[in-house]
Amino acid sequence: MLEQDFVKAAETKIERKGSAADLIMLARLDAILECKLEMTDTDRRYYAHAIRMMERFRAMGLADDYVPKSNPSLWNNVHSATLEDFKLGDDEALRYTAEAIDAAKKQELEAFECISRVKSSPAKLEQAVRQENLRDLLSVLAIGLAFPALDTLFGRYRFEVIARGELCKTYEELFREGVLAEGKEAVAIPGPNWKLPEFIIDKRYEE
Repeated sequence: MLEQDFVKAAETKIERKGSAADLIMLARLDAILECKLEMTDTDRRYYAHAIRMMERFRAMGLADDYVPKSNPSLWNNVHSATLEDFKLGDDEALRYTAEAIDAAKKQELEAFECISRVKSSPAKLEQAVRQENLRDLLSVLAIGLAFPALDTLFGRYRFEVIARGELCKTYEELFREGVLAEGKEAVAIPGPNWKLPEFIIDKRYEE
């Protein structure tokens, strides 16, 4: 059964993270609460995962609006454990509708284009994620996407860096080395040692 308090608290948290996909899923839960929409299995899985994560954060003494910044390991561990609880694996389609996934892809592309200052495409971004050096990719994408969104992006196109623990490790290293710095919210800002990667300078993924 859906809890209205949970949905409202989650909306506040997600708005701070700026997740387009989660906002769509939460809008669906709002509509379900208002009896305007029938709940699907996707909605149930999304809700179960989200509320279990919130329960775990509360058990750790963390606020409902906890947002991972320079150290995403805690969030990553909770997220991974919750996926395992419900046997969801790394398939985002189990928790997100096609509309929500499309919104995530649009947000990812906008973040990439903002830093690269070129017109690109979803196919070009996918190519970049699959081919480029992980450090270079994160130094660009982390400025436009919070870590949970980065986890989703790499889970879609390059899951091996998540499975090997490289995504978290490299992300944290970039903060320690001053390539990235903490901003006001979950999205990073350029640190004192930040510089444009060569693939951006070369406009390698311009459409």
